[in-house]
Amino acid sequence: MRIYHLNCGTMHAFGFPRDDNTGGFFKRGHGVIHCLLVDTGDGLALVDTGWGVRDYTAPSSVVRQFADIIGCPCDLNETAIRQVESRGYDPADVKHIFLTHMHLDHAGGLPDFPAATVHLFADELEACLHPRTLVEWRAYRPEHRAHGPKWQPHRLQGDQWFGVDCAPPVRVGEAEFVMVPFTGHTRGHCGVALRMGDRWLLHCGDVYGYYRQVDPVQPYAHPSGKLMEFVVTTGFKMPRRHWARIRKLLQAHGDRIQTLCTHDAHEFELCMTP
Repeated sequence: MRIYHLNCGTMHAFGFPRDDNTGGFFKRGHGVIHCLLVDTGDGLALVDTGWGVRDYTAPSSVVRQFADIIGCPCDLNETAIRQVESRGYDPADVKHIFLTHMHLDHAGGLPDFPAATVHLFADELEACLHPRTLVEWRAYRPEHRAHGPKWQPHRLQGDQWFGVDCAPPVRVGEAEFVMVPFTGHTRGHCGVALRMGDRWLLHCGDVYGYYRQVDPVQPYAHPSGKLMEFVVTTGFKMPRRHWARIRKLLQAHGDRIQTLCTHDAHEFELCMTP
């Protein structure tokens, strides 16, 4: 099994931390869309997809507006399909996609892998197909599912992962994936845990956005201040209770669990360091 860390969409959004770990609400920082490509030994799997080719070549008005707001350079070479190809793989070999959630910047690449089975929590699929709020109407893009994905919804069935409720594990070749619910940001938001021998890599999606929010040792302080903290936790519905849950996981099992979130460039650089 081999794991690749992909940045599937650079961001220069206001309020994001800068590379020197400073920031400001009215300053553009540096973020990424951190996805995983896994060579399972029986085909390829992705954890989230980031933006897709159409999002850059023929974007809908909503995608174009969002990309402008977050300062996305719209580099086709950052799409998951181009990065799969650049590593010598055939995109048709992507057989499984595990989604933390269906927001436009996480699921835009689904049409580039039309044959893949798409794993997500049943509540997230329901939210995507039957949006209730204006935010859901705009964040879940119909063009990202117009090809008719092969959905594989998951539900809790009494399983646990390190004492935390989870869906039943999914085995793909040499890889094992576990989906852990972290609802709040969306109705069916989850983390996706990937076994690496005796260790696990937990992709937390948008449960947090800055690595110190879940640091089990250092006190937390966001470089962009309390205003950004309010926007993130209230406006984007990232519940603090999940930060505490992840801290406890790391305090008890930090020797076996590594976490990452989608948009923190600091974490992405650490993962890319040999």
